[in-house]
Amino acid sequence: MLASLVLMALLTVDNALPAGNIVYERIEGDTVYVHQELRDTEGDWFYWAMRVKGAAGRTLTFSFTRSAAVGVRGPVVSRDGGATFAYAAEKGATRKSFTYTFGPDENETWFYECIPYLPDDWTRFLEKNGRFAGTRYEAGILCTSKKGAKVPMARFGCLKGEPKYKVFMTSRHHCSETMATFVLEGVAAAFLADDELGDWLRENVELTVVPFVDYDGSVAGDQGKNRQPYDHNRDYTALTHPEIRAIVERVPKLAPDMWIDVHCPWLYGGVNEKLSTPLKDPNLPYNHLENEARFSSLLEKLQCGSMRYRAADDTPWGRDWNTDRNYAKGMSCIRWAMSNIPSLQICRTYEVPFANANGAVVTGESCRALGRDTAKVIRAFCSE
Repeated sequence: MLASLVLMALLTVDNALPAGNIVYERIEGDTVYVHQELRDTEGDWFYWAMRVKGAAGRTLTFSFTRSAAVGVRGPVVSRDGGATFAYAAEKGATRKSFTYTFGPDENETWFYECIPYLPDDWTRFLEKNGRFAGTRYEAGILCTSKKGAKVPMARFGCLKGEPKYKVFMTSRHHCSETMATFVLEGVAAAFLADDELGDWLRENVELTVVPFVDYDGSVAGDQGKNRQPYDHNRDYTALTHPEIRAIVERVPKLAPDMWIDVHCPWLYGGVNEKLSTPLKDPNLPYNHLENEARFSSLLEKLQCGSMRYRAADDTPWGRDWNTDRNYAKGMSCIRWAMSNIPSLQICRTYEVPFANANGAVVTGESCRALGRDTAKVIRAFCSE
């Protein structure tokens, strides 16, 4: 009995990890009750990340008391302080719980709702390619965030002279949608590669990226979605966030030919487990429907990654959530762009699932592969 009490006393569940987010409630036997922190989110959302210490040798069930928060493959698990992640608790996972057996020497384990992508990951990507700094890419600053952080942006490809084509990409308008930034990194990597695709892109295209539109939220582990009073992707009317003000000021001057904004959908079910694009209002002035259809066709044709895009999976304008009602609080970046940037020939959103995409396992590598496929589409679209 004393040994059991000592084990329970040593067990800790907290949010003391990068982008941490959890509320520990209690433990009863081998069941730990927790829920996700909503912070300034209106309504409900599902992102969480927790650290568990002192559970070596135990089998514990983690039960979420607030709402569904466990993805279709269970959480991602790291036993090495975030160096690697795996879907190691998929068996028996439900939408509100999962069970995990800790190894006999497993004294600290990290659990995330989805694979994290943090500013340090972006920095490591740039540093890994540091030999190309100033020639194939230039790192810069978009603005200063509300918390005083320097929000990164970067340019890739044709940096000297006037490029034939300009592409602008964003991710993390909703900071918890981490898989989106893996895709953006994959596109950027294609511009750095020593191959025929990379050569063509560097000669012809300037790619500008903002990997963390909600930078502070990405660091803190916020939900981001439905942030009060405005989340970043409903702020293109009120302009309350410095990142959005900077984008609104800079991008029209850039005059991009394409803007691709990468997101993630809900946790599970239907279109949420398919790589897709929600189609936009055909009445927006710079919504070029024929170009969007051609881009979709090229992606279907040229994709090589395990996550397969099918245009038939796209959500039409006016169906389900994809209506004017979804933008009652304010304009999204793509709707704003389609209303204000006449240079745009392509302006679309990717919805990249968190864990399952048409049966394929979603990982950092599969998302990077989608990014490379997107780079191939950019070349093909601009070459035709």
